[in-house]
Amino acid sequence: MKILHLSDIHLGSSFSHGKINPETGLNTRLEDFTRSLSACIDDAIASEVDLVLFGGDAFPDSTPAPYIQAAFANQFRRLADENIPTVLLIGNHDQHSQGMGGASLSIYDRLGVPNFIVGEKLETHTINTKSGDIQVITLPWLTPNVLLTSPETQGASMDKIYGLLIQKIEPILEGEVRKLNPNIPTILLGHLMAERATLGAERYLAVGKGFQVPLSLLIRPEFDYVALGHVHKHQNLNPKNNPPVVYPGSIERVDFSEEKEEKGYVLIDIIEKEVNWQFCPLPTRPFVTIQVDVTASDNPLQTIINAIASKKIESAVVRLIYRLRSEQIELINIKEIHQALSMAHTYTIKAESVSELARARLPELGIGKSLDPLEALSTYLNNREDLQDLVPEMLEAANQLLNNVTMEV
Repeated sequence: MKILHLSDIHLGSSFSHGKINPETGLNTRLEDFTRSLSACIDDAIASEVDLVLFGGDAFPDSTPAPYIQAAFANQFRRLADENIPTVLLIGNHDQHSQGMGGASLSIYDRLGVPNFIVGEKLETHTINTKSGDIQVITLPWLTPNVLLTSPETQGASMDKIYGLLIQKIEPILEGEVRKLNPNIPTILLGHLMAERATLGAERYLAVGKGFQVPLSLLIRPEFDYVALGHVHKHQNLNPKNNPPVVYPGSIERVDFSEEKEEKGYVLIDIIEKEVNWQFCPLPTRPFVTIQVDVTASDNPLQTIINAIASKKIESAVVRLIYRLRSEQIELINIKEIHQALSMAHTYTIKAESVSELARARLPELGIGKSLDPLEALSTYLNNREDLQDLVPEMLEAANQLLNNVTMEV
């Protein structure tokens, strides 16, 4: 049995890193994401897989524009046309208002698309494929209000609420496991933050938005493979592979926090319950950061031009960050910098004045100064170039935590 496992498509994300294609009228980043999704579907069909598992987060939110919905549907319809069974799991970005009000993928279930299953709750699906039957337990993104009552959560800390949530999940999952047929393969398909996962942007985006699932719930002899979604970095959390606990990662880079991550999907082979899997990289558009300090340079402009020339920027999404002294500003010819970056797909330029950085850090955050926590966090984040893409989400999360309000997923 051959299975393709992909996750975190996020179709409609990263528009700020693209531009409008004059021939199609579409943002080039939508075209990039669609191209990567199409490559996954192409390989599923060419490899004659028996089953496709999608680990959740189809879009950046639960109400994508119709043309983005159409781009997603056009690709997955190709699987239906080839009679390839497909399981679409509900992720946190797919849910409307913390699970209340449905999910963006629910329409595929309501329409009764042949061979398509939407994983909206924790349950077991027995799927007939051309190579035999397989059991898939779906574990969608769960929020406290799905399984807990108001009296249980009222006045409780988030840690206690998440502890209660795990206590609710355990017996339900155990009930599903006890109903399994041991003679056919079983896969757990979950959208969750697993214990010990190596995080990128999710470390910050998940503040106040979720909970960690213990690996003990996932590493069980009854499972032949654990297919996960949510974390954008590909990884196997169980190197012993008994069973493999695998995040395929996202299929495209959402922002610069994923600059160095390889993107792709996973192909799984099951032969008489022996599981082999491999990560298959996708040819995604590169993100390139160019950081240069010209404060000690006699020719700061040339130093910047040389730094740009040292990087492969053709067709890449590029950000240039250079540090300079205030008296060097008049030596910078911005037109020449734009010309040097013209081969990039898109680019942003940010100049940092050393004197401005010093003023931001020392007086405001120095000893004896009094700032409220949000002001202090904002000042800190504004001086962390590696976190700039995450500033709005982190400030929002901090504000919600300070007010003891559960963030909306």
